[in-house]
Order: sequence, then structure tokens, then C-alpha cells
Amino acid sequence: MSGERPPRRLLGALLAGVAVGATAANSTLGYNHRSFHIDNEGFFGASTEYGGADKASHFADYHIAAKELTYIYQRLNYSEREALLMGFAVSSLAGLVNEVGDGFTRHGFSPEDLVMDVLGAGTATLIGATRTGDLVGIRTSHLPGGTPYIHDVYSADLKLAGVARRLGVEVGPLRFLLLSVTYAAKGYRGHGPTADSQQQVGIEIGLNLEEILNAVGARRNSWWAYPLHILADNVRFPYLAVGFRYDMTHGKWRGPNNGNYP
Repeated sequence: MSGERPPRRLLGALLAGVAVGATAANSTLGYNHRSFHIDNEGFFGASTEYGGADKASHFADYHIAAKELTYIYQRLNYSEREALLMGFAVSSLAGLVNEVGDGFTRHGFSPEDLVMDVLGAGTATLIGATRTGDLVGIRTSHLPGGTPYIHDVYSADLKLAGVARRLGVEVGPLRFLLLSVTYAAKGYRGHGPTADSQQQVGIEIGLNLEEILNAVGARRNSWWAYPLHILADNVRFPYLAVGFRYDMTHGKWRGPNNGNYP
């Protein structure tokens, strides 16, 4: 670890190149190209194309990218400070490259997407710098089927296991639970709102897969368990949480439900 062996800077540079290169490829390959153009999409307005779900996705995805890049840089013997800076810088650069690539496709360069990318990466860096990752987390959601985002729910989590450890109390099986605030948009069809469109802010309780893996000895510092943690720590899977959602569009509470499906 850092302080014992020098940072493996060649691998660190390779990691940055792969991350940015993969993002560039994802945003450009497979699309018809056109002149560079900017698309001001808005953020979370009810009349936006996806009701803000795409912005929640950018925030969560780049939060996770910065978090995991920071972890890998620490494993490459970078100091904590260097790893945090590299995680933030590489993920933010990837977000910029992604938007520049989009600028030459039908999507267009979205300043709002880039803002959410940087905010997500910055939040991960702040959590890392304050060493509060055992207390709070962000999870993404990318379920297939139909219009993008329509089944997705993005969550900000409070980890009861971390709360219990910090308070020095034994909570038994409750340590395997998360208390979450969620965001989702329903009824959008990729061209703005419809009559049944909903913007939902939710509260829910769900399973903490990260803590479950830790309890059975599958910790993220193990090479074989780390891929499991990438998914378990960062992805909100359907049917593993239940809660209530406030439909801001119609002023109604909905639930209890899992949030992913209408």
C-alpha cells in the first residue's frame, strides 16, 4: 500500500487511458456522425425528455466511476490524497470526453450531463476524503426493457451497519438493511412527458448486499470478491427493497412497491 511501495504510475496511466478511451468509444461508435452541436436538455424539469432520470443516471454512474477508480489507485500504491485526486480527475475527464463525443452524434453535447458527471464524481471524492463510505452510498440502476430509464430507480443510501459500528451498538440482522431516498421518472417515452408521466421521490428500506458479502467473508480487498462488490455495492437491484414514492407530478403517494415497475 501507499507509504510502503512506490505508486505503480505506469499502470495508473494505463488505467486512466483505458477509462477515457472506453468512454470515448461508447459515445461515438455505432452512431451516425454530424457536425458538433450542443443540446441544452435541462435538469429535472417535468417537461424534460426523461423527467430528470437521465441526470440522476449521470450523477450515480460517475459517482461510482470516481469511487472505484479511487479504490484501484489506492491498490496501485497511490497515497490516499493522490488516489482521490486521480479518481475525480479521470472520471470527470471521461465525462467531458463522453459529452464531446455525443456532440458529434444525434445526442448532442449536454452541459447539464457534464455538470451531473462532475457533481457525482465530486460527491464520491468528498465521501472518500471524509471516510464516510461506511455510512452513505449512491447506487445506479440500468434495467433493460422499453424506453431508457423507465424502470430505473436511483438511490442515496444510509447504511445501518455503518451507523451501528460508529455508535458501538449491536443491531443484529438490522445491519443488513439500508434506508434510502430514491428518484425515478415514469411514463416518459424519450420525447418528453405524457399523460401518465410521474416524477417520483421515494423512501424505502432494502437489503445491503455489500454487508451481506462482508458477513460471509467476501470482502472487496480480495481479488475474487472485488467483482462481486462492484455490482453489490453500486447497483440497486429490483425486488430487494420496498418503500413509498411521492409522485410530484400528481401530488400523490404511491406504494408500497419496489419502485422499478409501474
